[in-house]
This record gives sequence, structure tokens and C-alpha cells, in this order.
Amino acid sequence: MIRIPLALPPTLLALSAAAATAAEPLKPKSATASSTLGDLSAAKAIDGKVSDASRWVSKPSSDPAWLAVDLGSVQLLAGIHLFSGFGDSDAISDFKIQFWSGGEWTDIPSASIRGNKATALAIPFDQTVAVKTDKLRLWVQASHQGYARVKELVVWPASAGDLPPLPKGQPGGSNQADIPLIYLNQSGFNLGKPKRFTAPTLADGTRFIVRPAKGGDALAEGTITGKIGDFSSFNPSGETEYVVEAGGLVSVPFRIGPNWLERVSYQDAVDFMIDSRHYVGDHRNECRGSFGWRDDHHFGWELHTLVPQWLSNPSAYERMPRQVKYEKPGNKKLWGALEPYRDDAPDLVKLIHWGADIIVTQQVSHEHLKAQLAYFLYAWPTLEAWLPEQNYQAVRDFAFRTWADPKKDHSYPYDESPEHNLLALKTRIGSTKGSLPPGASIEPNLLMHEVAKREKRPDAAIYLDAAVKQAEWMVKHLDWNDPLVTKGQRMSEFITVTGLAHLLREYPDQAPEGLPNKLNEWAKVLIRRSGNLWDFRKLGDEPDKWTPMGEKQQMWNEPGNVVGLPAPILAARGFITGKDDQQRLDQLVWSHFDNMFGRNPVGRHFSFDAPREVEGVEHGWFRFYVGGIGQLADARFVIDGSPKNGHYPYNPGAGDIGWTEGWVQFNTAFNISLAYLAWSESKVELAKEGDELVIRLTAPLNFDYGKAETGTVTVASGLGDTERVTVTEDSASSGTFTGRLKLASGKAASKGDGALQFQPGTTVRASHGFGYLGRHATLKP
Repeated sequence: MIRIPLALPPTLLALSAAAATAAEPLKPKSATASSTLGDLSAAKAIDGKVSDASRWVSKPSSDPAWLAVDLGSVQLLAGIHLFSGFGDSDAISDFKIQFWSGGEWTDIPSASIRGNKATALAIPFDQTVAVKTDKLRLWVQASHQGYARVKELVVWPASAGDLPPLPKGQPGGSNQADIPLIYLNQSGFNLGKPKRFTAPTLADGTRFIVRPAKGGDALAEGTITGKIGDFSSFNPSGETEYVVEAGGLVSVPFRIGPNWLERVSYQDAVDFMIDSRHYVGDHRNECRGSFGWRDDHHFGWELHTLVPQWLSNPSAYERMPRQVKYEKPGNKKLWGALEPYRDDAPDLVKLIHWGADIIVTQQVSHEHLKAQLAYFLYAWPTLEAWLPEQNYQAVRDFAFRTWADPKKDHSYPYDESPEHNLLALKTRIGSTKGSLPPGASIEPNLLMHEVAKREKRPDAAIYLDAAVKQAEWMVKHLDWNDPLVTKGQRMSEFITVTGLAHLLREYPDQAPEGLPNKLNEWAKVLIRRSGNLWDFRKLGDEPDKWTPMGEKQQMWNEPGNVVGLPAPILAARGFITGKDDQQRLDQLVWSHFDNMFGRNPVGRHFSFDAPREVEGVEHGWFRFYVGGIGQLADARFVIDGSPKNGHYPYNPGAGDIGWTEGWVQFNTAFNISLAYLAWSESKVELAKEGDELVIRLTAPLNFDYGKAETGTVTVASGLGDTERVTVTEDSASSGTFTGRLKLASGKAASKGDGALQFQPGTTVRASHGFGYLGRHATLKP
């Protein structure tokens, strides 16, 4: 789909200036153009009028047209509003904004637009380059019938603050007055999980009810306390829509069902990763600072998160429709070192292949990029059914060869790593950009340890030793009260605690002695900072420290931190000793998912397109970002923005403030939370009945409530026989799955023959998923 901002009717520019701020745009000195059609001169594009009668139009040509604006003095700029076309059509489609710097025209990376159909655009200038200049140029590469039509180009100085929004918002960006004042997950809630809402305008003690959206009696009720209502005990069956009603207010309708969040999110999460790929996604031009995904830089964490999704719930991804087709590289220096996958491979497997292929082909050796390869290698036993053996060998050889190399292949923007030896102790903590979170090497080294053991390498122990030493340093030196080591890492925060918890769970005898207590201290700080009307983990303990802020207008958009927080909570929960703390953490897992879906001070889903892409969502984010390095305007399920510090604790009237721009890092943070959620909700059980093995699976696979769905469990015997068993839901929407497998005692191993060869007294192992994020059960038949 194409995300199209609202086209404005002819109107005075004053409407734009009054959109959200008293700040004024600049008044340019003059304008010139490549050509002029009749009296539709360049000066009319800067005269303060948005009108078809007062605009610049170029002569028709197949060559680029341009409009240059002289600002009269050097200014630091925030961005522009651009009004083009005729009426509500014929917008300029392909163009870029340039600024005069060092005696030449320089492209602004965030202001390169292709395929545009919108006649009104707000184009902020991002922090990749400081746009400080006295001249701007609009360079038009494609327009309707070769005419460049510009009604007005409005230039906003950085001194005015954030770039103001366009008048009256855009489709999907609901008027704030239309959003009900009972804030909750607009889509719905999972059965058996916390269900809470916030009513900031209602007094504590106000009675609330939950009733059918179409009217009817109260089905659940309670009392608002601390501005929060809780109806977690309400777990109905069926497909009814409900609303919360209290104090004369009524919420948006929502659903309650098994695995509801997963049902409405899994396919969307994969769709985004498909569309946002570099070179082969929905935008084909090369993007600066990008590798496998557009604008990912070296800290996109793609395989850190895609592989856990696969490990935790492979059945869900195996049964998805196939969208990705292999594309041969036009330039073999970009990808192609890995031979193609099977056509019928699941899209998630194809995405994992893509991420590894880019890194190996381009021979990139930044520590975070080569660390991604550990995930590919670790997961190989689950990938080899769809990928050639050559893939494993190529990735393995590159990873082991470069792992301890302190050098990088080239300079990386935003790089805070002092060196790139993944076995070295890391003592530097990165900034709020999120490019160097504490402990980033722990989990990759744990995975490489397992790969090295599988390869029977004599150096296998060095990877585990490096992870343990890193954890020892963190236990000793990290202070969870310092926001920089938690929420201050934004979307990369999950890296720290998931790595520590992985070490403690899989290697308890080698883990530092103080690690369990360290995780409990982390939980205490998180719980303390979440004691507010949103159940929202704040940046700090001070009343006004809700989200990170910085000195530039781009600092900071943090939806990735919110949607990524459930992952470390779920990873650490098993080590939290207090029952009350465990229950509170359960609430916080879901309050942060709910925050994404509308339980926040503006009542909006974090994605602008959520009303069109996510079942049950009415109100999307204020706007989306047009252009940028990532060029995500047309991608599906972009996580665009989240409430800023100025919106909290409750200030919806602040409107569309701060920076909004989708980023692959925000979506990968959501992906890791989906992975840990699947792991936390899954269970495998084994029993013997006669000569059959009975396999029972509980997992988030119940997405179609009207039919009995299926999954796959892998069963292995001590004789080396492995069988894939289809498990079928016990009844429609039951959420539990059962399969049976014949046991053949004493026979020679024979894979895939429909019976499991085993020796009495040996252990049979059943797995859904794989390794540290799989669920396993054993039995001695």
C-alpha cells in the first residue's frame, strides 16, 4: 500500500503556520527556477499563498526541473512544507531537496522522495546532516507530463522548534478530540492475561463496567484506582466486541481472545521486514549507511531478533503465505555469496538468509554485524532443510575468521565501538542513539560457544569465557539507577538483560555469583519507575523524566524501547524471587504492548497505518515520515512514533510534538518481544499410551478461532531417529495441540518413516522450536 498524506484545498499559508505553533516560517528573499510556464513564476512558490492561481510551473521537459530559494541569510533549518500539483492531483512524484554548502549543492538524505502522490508534504530534515545554509533547491526528477507544479515551498527554521504538522493532520491521524478518554489497547486483549485501562479524567472510586459494544448488561465491573481500571479476570469466549464504560465515557471497541496480540501482529511483523529490505524491498535504490535493511546501520539487530522469532515459534511462521522470491544480484558485491534458498522456504527463513548473505558478501566486520552471524550458525539445524550446506560453510568460515579481529572494514556512522574483537571485554557504554548497549557481545559469544562445540573446535571454551567475563564486569559496574544503562539505550535496551538471562539460564554453573541478584535489582528499578497511571516504565525517578530528550529536534523518538521492553522482562522473570514482583512484571509486559496499541496519553497506536493494517485499531499515529534514508513511507506496519516527554503524564493537547520517523530498529525490538512472548507461552508434554507416544503442545498458534489449526513438533530418539509430528488443535480455539507417533522398539534408525525408532530405557526428546528459545520435553518410554 502507499501511505498518502492528505491533499490540502487551496488555502492561505497562514493555516499551515497556525497548525500547532505560533512559530513563523522564514520569508525567503527570492526564488529562481530552471524554467517558467507563462506568468507562473518561481516567486509565486514563496509568496505565502497555497493556491492553484499562485504557483510555479515549469515548462514541460524530460530533464529535471529545479526551484532554488534564496533565504537571505544563513539559517539552521528544521524542514519544509511542500505543496505541489494542481488541485488534489498531479503532485511532483520524484524529487529531492538540496542545500548550498561549501560552494556546491548537497543532497539532504531525509528529503529524497520517490513515488509521491501527496500534494501536501511535511518533510523534516533529520540529524544525518546539519542543514545550515542560505539557499535551498528543489530538484524535480519526475512529475505529471513533465510539468513541475509547486504551489508553495515553506521553509521552517530550527529556531522554531520541531517542524510543525500540516493543517488538520492526515488520513489515519485522527483528530485528538475524537479519541475517547478511556485509554486502552484498541485492538484487544489476550485471554488469561492482564487487561487494564487508564482514565486520567475520572476520579478514583468511579465505577466502571465492561459490556458488549452493541449494548447490553455489564459483564464485568470494578472501581478505578490510581486512574487505572483492571478487568483481568474477565475472560469470555466467543467473538463479541466489548467496551469499557465509566463516568459517562465509553472506550473504543475491543476484542478478547486466545493469542490476540499474536494473531493481529505476526504477519504484520514479517511484512515489514520483507518490505524494508535494502536493494530488494519496496524501495530499490541504494541507501547510505544501510546493509540488509534500509537505514539499519550496524545496529539493526535483524538476526538478533529474526532468529529468535524462528527458534521460539517455527510452526507459526512455517504456515504463513510465501511472499519472498529470490532475486539474483545485479551487482555481486552486494549479495550472492550464499547460494539461493528453496522456493518453498518460509519467508522468515528467507529473511534470515538475506541478512547473513549481505554480511558475508560485503565482508563487513563491525562487531555488531559479524555478531549477527552467530544467530544464523546456531540455528542451522533448523534452517538446513531449506538452505544449501554451502550457506553454513560460508557463514561459519567468515564468522570464525573475523570474530576476534579488532579492526573494521570501513567507517560507520554513529559508531561508538572502540574496537571490534568480540572476545574482548567491553567497558564503554554507548549513548542514547542505541549503537553500543552494555553486554552486546554476551549472547553472540554464547551462541558461538555452542557452534564451536558442534564443530568440535578446540577453542570452544574461549567464547563462553568471554561471555562470563563480560557478565562479571556488568554485575560489578552497571548501576541500574543510571537511566543510560536501561531506558536510555532506547530500542537497544533489550540486548543487555536478554544476554544476561541467557547466560544464567543455560550456564548456571558458569554464571557470575551475583547475577541472580543483579537481575532482581534490575526488576526492582523497573517496577519502581512504572508506578504511574500508565503502568509505563519511566526514564528516571524524577517526576518529569518520562522519556529521553536531547538537544536536537530528532532526540528522541523511542517506540522501539516501549515495544522491546517485554523481551527482557520475560527473559528475566524466571529469576525474580518475589511473587509480588513477578505478578507486577506480568502486568508490565502487557502494559507496554498496550501502550503501543493506544494505552498512552494520546490514545494512538504507534503506527500511522494501524487503522488499515491492524485488526480493531481505530486511531493511528499522528503522521508518518516522508523520505529519509530508510524510505519507509510505503512499507507495511511501520512503527512510526510514540508519546514524548511532553505528553506525559497526561497532556494530549500537546499534539504532534517531537520527532516521528519509522526505523527498522523499532520493528526488530517488537520482533524480539514477540519471540520471548512465544517462548513464555509455550509448553511441550510427552506421555506413552500403549505403543504410541502422545505429544501435547501449548503455543501461540491459535489465530483462526473458527477451525482446529496445526503445528509441528520434532521428536528425536537416542538411536538417532528424528520425526516431525503434526499436532492438531484439540478443538477450534482450544489453544492446545495433540499428535501421536508410533514407537518401534529396537529397530534400526530410519528418519521420516512415520514411526520413532528407540531403545527401551533411552530418552526420547520432543521439541517445539530450538535451543534456548525452544520448548522441550523428555521421556523414557
